Amino acid sequence: MKAKAVSSRFRATLDGGDKVIGAAVGSGMASRHLLAGGADFLLIATGGRFRTAGVPSIGAYLPMGNANEIVLRPAVTEVLPRASGKPVFIGLSPTDPSHDWRDLLRQVVDAGFDGVNNFPSMGFFDGPLRRLLDGSGYGYSREVEYIKEALRLGLFTLPFVYSEDEARQMAAAGANGICVNLNLPVTEKTFSGQGIEMAKLADTFNKVFQAAERENPGLFRFFYCVGPIANPDDLDQVIQATSADGYMGGSIFERIPTAAAMEEIGSQYKRIIHLAHENKNLRRELLRKKGFDEIVGQSGVMQDLYEVVNKVADKDVNVLITGESGTGKELVVKAIHFNSRRFDRPFIKINCAAIPEALLESELFGHTKGAFTGAMEDRVGLFQLADKGTLFLDEISELGLGIQAKLLRVIQQRELQRLGSDRVVKLDFRLIAATNVNLLDLVSKGKFREDLYYRLNVVTIHTPALRAHKEDIPILASHFLRRAASKLEQHPCRLAPEAMEAIQRHDWPGNVRELEHAIESASVLCSDFLIGRKHLPVSVSNASPNGWEEEKTRLDAIPRQEPLPEAPANPSERNRILQTLALCGWRRGKAAEKLRISRKTLYNKMQKYDIRNGS
Repeated sequence: MKAKAVSSRFRATLDGGDKVIGAAVGSGMASRHLLAGGADFLLIATGGRFRTAGVPSIGAYLPMGNANEIVLRPAVTEVLPRASGKPVFIGLSPTDPSHDWRDLLRQVVDAGFDGVNNFPSMGFFDGPLRRLLDGSGYGYSREVEYIKEALRLGLFTLPFVYSEDEARQMAAAGANGICVNLNLPVTEKTFSGQGIEMAKLADTFNKVFQAAERENPGLFRFFYCVGPIANPDDLDQVIQATSADGYMGGSIFERIPTAAAMEEIGSQYKRIIHLAHENKNLRRELLRKKGFDEIVGQSGVMQDLYEVVNKVADKDVNVLITGESGTGKELVVKAIHFNSRRFDRPFIKINCAAIPEALLESELFGHTKGAFTGAMEDRVGLFQLADKGTLFLDEISELGLGIQAKLLRVIQQRELQRLGSDRVVKLDFRLIAATNVNLLDLVSKGKFREDLYYRLNVVTIHTPALRAHKEDIPILASHFLRRAASKLEQHPCRLAPEAMEAIQRHDWPGNVRELEHAIESASVLCSDFLIGRKHLPVSVSNASPNGWEEEKTRLDAIPRQEPLPEAPANPSERNRILQTLALCGWRRGKAAEKLRISRKTLYNKMQKYDIRNGS
């Protein structure tokens, strides 16, 4: 079993929902019992051998004999025969000037080991001693060359790395994986891990993983840290907060004094990962339900919608949601997110119409302290907050052309620079946009970039207007009656036959959202929990096949105050806005929906025509 076979084995474990657990050991006994406890692979290195002899691991770095010779013989005679088909790696030091490391690797291949690791490593040293070693040619760069040669011989390589720079070096060399080692470095600035918070530890691991992934995105990511991680619960806390593929433990296993306890502790480390995977699956199923339980309807058009959402959810492509206001576009977006592979990652919504254009770039991309007047501290933008998750751009049509160009670059390159910074931040997000206007019309008018439109519109999902599936109205009404009862903390109301007839006749220009508001309002106004026609909004209670036109005619007949002299000369539009506002009880959001314009556009028109409440 060499590099390809080990990689396939690890990948199968990860695809099955588990993490890969390795044990750094020093004896055949420890190997046998940890494998029985569920360890996926073994690493035998000098540190483990010294622990077995009752000497601290630090002895591996001291002039107490040749480290490579000390570990090779027991590795061949004690550990390999007890591997039970599991991968066995050996930790050797290529920086020993008395040995040719190419000869060492030939011995490794001939003995039948599956892979190598660099231990003892010069990565444990820093300061003047590290500079001296590097300058003499026996520093960490020699270990990188050693890994390159091991790869050429077909061995699986899992080197220890101790910083972002060393992770980049090993990743660039093509290592199959890295193991971030934050154990006890030999330096006046020791990092023993004592008192380090698990969250801080996880953050450190993630930064090193990210540095390696920029060079080699496909490598396996492990960590090794004895200090703070003293039991399986500690491991679970750290591993859930990192992108690690697995963990390798050393003396934490061998501190346990009996063989039976070794098996138990090894089994616990595997079991905690398995249980975490089961919990994750249960949570995913709950979120899947959450994604769809707010979308109500059994009609043919709704069944078509469900089918498209199910098909596109797990495909990591950009999606454009179109449809009138109130048709449930955001619910469709959430259903896609919670049924995707990113279901447990961030879901970030950006309402493009709600953020002033002057602040939008900073909100989206972030800024550094001092980037502009008033930037008192660094700020992470919404794009970066959505990393590894889903980014929802609502009312995308409201973006100006300037910000569209910058948005296009981020979408294409999946990277950004904060305002005031020259550092490029790599991003991984799923993009979904929504609009209630025809973007192609805006493209033809020069108000929306054509290249951005096609970048957003990989898959289009249209949310149907309620008038296109009126057969769903009784189901929706029942759903909203239950919701209103819960919100109002009262018994659910019922719809009288004449009320049901009225809501089925109405054309619902505000769609499902208008229906929900009408049901909630009627639930407040009705008596004895029975909603009659009179309890519905006037636009609904007067509904007929031409109900809206009749209501509009009635409103047009009401004498209106003449426009003020300074108002622009467009009385028909001003009157239509006034009539709609009056019909909606001067609730601007609802009026905007009925007028089929955005709230922002309504505000602008009210200012243009000098419309104030009641005027």
